[in-house]
Amino acid sequence: MYQRIDELEKITAIAGKYYHAMIDGNDAHLKDVFHPRASIIGNFGGELEFSGLEDFIASTVDAKTGDGPFEYRMDDVKLIGDTAVVTVGGYCYGTWITDHLSFVKIGGKWQIVAKTFYAEPSG
Repeated sequence: MYQRIDELEKITAIAGKYYHAMIDGNDAHLKDVFHPRASIIGNFGGELEFSGLEDFIASTVDAKTGDGPFEYRMDDVKLIGDTAVVTVGGYCYGTWITDHLSFVKIGGKWQIVAKTFYAEPSG
């Protein structure tokens, strides 16, 4: 399959937009980058969280961490055909979090269809 640079640039731009929207609690931008039926799954504080997009967006607004600057890293990008997985991470909500964002190109637009995450235990 292909690894076109222009597609990689689109995907990484969306991953960056996702991270900043999550930190800012920007529901409009989160709705733009996620598919409406996306799943968000991971362990946070020893508890399994399994939610849909609306619950996730509500949690980002409630947990907004305040003014930056914030830094994030993009650890890995895999692009095969019309699917991709991007690994991003950074410090937010009082802990280091790594996200694996699964993308699908739908109707010519890349959208995040699933987010799995790992929150570093504190202490």
